[in-house]
Amino acid sequence: MKTILMIYNNRENWNVIEYLKRCVESIFENYVQVENVFLTELGEHEMIEGDIYLVLYEHMIYILKKHITDFDKVVVMTRGINKKFVNEIRKVADNTDILVVNDSYESTIQTTNTFYELGISNINFIPYEKRLDVNNFYNDIKIAITPDEMNLIPPHIEKVINIGYREIGYDTTIRIMQKLRLGHKSVNRNIIKNMNDIVEPNAVFKSNYLNSYLKGEMLDKMIFNSYEGILLTDSSYNLVYSNEKLNRIFNVYDDYTDKSIDNFVEGEICNLICCADFKSKLIKINEENYAVEKSPVMLMDHAIGYNFIFRHEKDIRDLEINLKNNLVKKGLFAKYSFEKIIHKSNAMMHCISLSKKAALTNFTILIQGESGTGKELMAQSIHNFSDRKEMPFVAINCASLPESLLESQLFGYEGGSFTGASKNGKIGLFEQANTGTLFLDEIGDISPNVQSQLLRVIQEKQIMRIGSDRVINIDVRIIVATNKNLEEEVHKGNFRSDLFYRLNVIPIKIPPLRERKEDIFLLLKYFLGSNYSKVTDEEKTSIMEYSWPGNVRELESAANYFMTLEEFPKGITKSETKIAPKESKADEIEILKIISKNTDDFHGIGRTGIIYYLKERGIRISDARTRVILESLSQNGFIEIRKGRSGNRITEKGMNFLNMA
Repeated sequence: MKTILMIYNNRENWNVIEYLKRCVESIFENYVQVENVFLTELGEHEMIEGDIYLVLYEHMIYILKKHITDFDKVVVMTRGINKKFVNEIRKVADNTDILVVNDSYESTIQTTNTFYELGISNINFIPYEKRLDVNNFYNDIKIAITPDEMNLIPPHIEKVINIGYREIGYDTTIRIMQKLRLGHKSVNRNIIKNMNDIVEPNAVFKSNYLNSYLKGEMLDKMIFNSYEGILLTDSSYNLVYSNEKLNRIFNVYDDYTDKSIDNFVEGEICNLICCADFKSKLIKINEENYAVEKSPVMLMDHAIGYNFIFRHEKDIRDLEINLKNNLVKKGLFAKYSFEKIIHKSNAMMHCISLSKKAALTNFTILIQGESGTGKELMAQSIHNFSDRKEMPFVAINCASLPESLLESQLFGYEGGSFTGASKNGKIGLFEQANTGTLFLDEIGDISPNVQSQLLRVIQEKQIMRIGSDRVINIDVRIIVATNKNLEEEVHKGNFRSDLFYRLNVIPIKIPPLRERKEDIFLLLKYFLGSNYSKVTDEEKTSIMEYSWPGNVRELESAANYFMTLEEFPKGITKSETKIAPKESKADEIEILKIISKNTDDFHGIGRTGIIYYLKERGIRISDARTRVILESLSQNGFIEIRKGRSGNRITEKGMNFLNMA
């Protein structure tokens, strides 16, 4: 327990002496013992011992020098006024003379100066000195202020404002706390309460303390109570800081006089973490596994210390589970795996075997296959088979967005960097996929500008948000997919050759359904479930003879059609894919109407959009039949089929045909 000696000249005004003692005791509670010392009662060479010497006035220090040896322990007391009395004083009319009365002239001057320092300059505060109170010297003054010294008020005063005993200033209590190292939560709480009750001129001191205390509390919450053990040492491996988790791991106590960490870290473990330069390693402590990270604390090019982070194996697993759950909530996860790919054909077995080998690397993968073969299903399976399976899986269809929007989606942007941008900015998909996998579908449809930016990202593993000048390092596995022959696109000048070779590190080609017919009935049985028994032998024969240009997606649509109408779409149950002439004309007209309504100067409508509008009108046409009709309309010159986002656009000949129909 620390000792605070409160120094007074004498025992006069005992009520104030006892009040101030109670104030100190209420703030520092049982951490201190408070004793009163009176200078007039000390022997000429009598020495006193305490941890703090709290003096009422500065001039007392000169007298005190005969009785103490350590002047660093001296604190001069400041005094403050309770807030509730200040507002009453401010109500007094301007230029009013007010007599300030206290038990000593020094205290009177202190009180007077306090009012002026608080900014109350519209009132004339006049210190009362009893020896001047002759010949009616103060008789013109009708109002007096006193800190509970009512017996000293001159009899002619008409109004008295009693401000009560002045409190000990919060800057005084803070200095005592710092010198005695009593920064306990309860002491800080009492000091803050004291601050709220009184006013002092030193507002900056109060602000600095509160900011410092709040920062300390926040750091305590974030670091001291962290689930990670944190150890900070100097360059000689002497303890500088340790949080509660680390204290529990190594039984660290505050009373270590020798701060060398070998005092509390077992010799073998101490050698492992002190004598080796490492970034991360697994260490067994008390028969439990901890992942330990070590990083130097640098000042310019000089290591002034080391920071260690100890993570328990269970905490790491729990963190992975929570991360996985959060990714699932946000949709940034892969739900498919190789086990969910329904197949028995040798062609798919070979494709999956190759994909599993590729998944165990970090190389870029190019998945090629016709529309509907399951390229995203394969990409998700590769991610879930890789070391990144617990990290994000982010997918985007590059053909579904215009260039400017695709660029902002991929790379993100700073607030206000373009018209319509969020004022807070946005992180891009590359950042969201960091440490995980980014799947870029329909990569063959991206513009030359985006191709150039993507090439730089793959080469440098860095991105820059739109509107920013800051480079961000990323660690992302890239998987791309396309239904185009990229080599042909390179020869045509539609795709950069350098980007193609960067993407084509490990090419994986998914065979179309017509090349793996052994899988058709297996897939159909999965899609139909119990309804599979209703499929006739004749229908099965037609299904096997059909070429399935829409692949697995078309097979799934056919199964849904069968479950609804108990028959397969016309064209599938015949060996040829031609549409009956009567039905063909009606379907052509409906599709032409949809294309006509969605044709403008720059864009048309894609096949997926056409099928959507047909369904809205109650017309069910499969993806494959839609493809055949579009090809027929194009051959007749009624529409233009454009690549990428331009879609299908009606021609003038098509408009004339539609008007005549």
